[in-house]
Amino acid sequence: MIKSLLKQWKSQAGKSKAMLCSVVVWKGSVPRKDFPMMLVLDNGTLLGTIGGGSMELKVSQAALKMIPLAKSALFDFDMTGNDVEADVGLCGGTLKVLVEPFSLELETFYADMLKQSAQNQKLMIKLRISGDSPTHVHRRIVTSQEEIIETDIGLQKRLRGIFENQLTRSIHHGQFLYLMWQVFSPPTLHIFGAGHVGQAVAQLAYFNELQVKVYDDRTELITAERFPYAERLQTEFPVKRESISHIPKRDFILIASREHKHDRQLLSHALDLSARYIGLVSSARKWKLLSENLHSKGCNLEDLARVHAPVGLDIDAQTVPEIAISILSEIISVYRGKSA
Repeated sequence: MIKSLLKQWKSQAGKSKAMLCSVVVWKGSVPRKDFPMMLVLDNGTLLGTIGGGSMELKVSQAALKMIPLAKSALFDFDMTGNDVEADVGLCGGTLKVLVEPFSLELETFYADMLKQSAQNQKLMIKLRISGDSPTHVHRRIVTSQEEIIETDIGLQKRLRGIFENQLTRSIHHGQFLYLMWQVFSPPTLHIFGAGHVGQAVAQLAYFNELQVKVYDDRTELITAERFPYAERLQTEFPVKRESISHIPKRDFILIASREHKHDRQLLSHALDLSARYIGLVSSARKWKLLSENLHSKGCNLEDLARVHAPVGLDIDAQTVPEIAISILSEIISVYRGKSA
């Protein structure tokens, strides 16, 4: 999330001032529950979203007014209204949004955080927030429980427990609001095959904030023009086992090569990994034949059951874009912990 914001911010021509808007507390039903962030530029441009609707509009309007003041503030939003004709939120929840100047110091802090998070998957940000307007914010990078030290032992225990569970949580303690924010680097979707489906899935995956790597041996297909948002890796088919041995448990694999024999070889290698998701672009008949062949070569049925084939949720997809949507829908379902 913050990585995308920083990238968009750097691409702005003639940028001058902006406010960073962050959801720091939510309860009940709200538009987004992932503690989103958004930048409001002084020309009214919004980078990112904190959920849209009237709440986001009110936040952006307030942020624009605050830019000349260069101060921070907390805003409360109540979405528990019942009058469908009134300008009130109806979602059923409440939230707090922190709005603060996006200073060079803050930009540098988050850029440094991203560098450190690449080396430490357990890195979190600890925020201590006090006051409504002006609001004072103290933030620091935390990489271990031992770095969380509080004079109140009970508070320290709670914050350390949140760090151990690696879940973003906010708690009130006295006059302070504490937010332990998980700096989560999104998993990578490894797409083997740079054809039409691979291209469409790569584009959708990027806009859903997944990192993307695409592998193919066809130089005419694996180009920056066709894959502007993906890391492109020239490889050879059939792919060697050691070529995919680096793929970690948290990542996703989509097999969409141009030949059945390449699919089979990739599957046999992928099943040796603990990747979170393995999808195969195929018909039901093709998967039946491939799975029977792999089983006869020693792959057990439990491992074969990990493969999503035919890949994608059943939405009666016909066109390439529809097929890509069904595939990414299934990936998101697995990513967010739902059964696909």
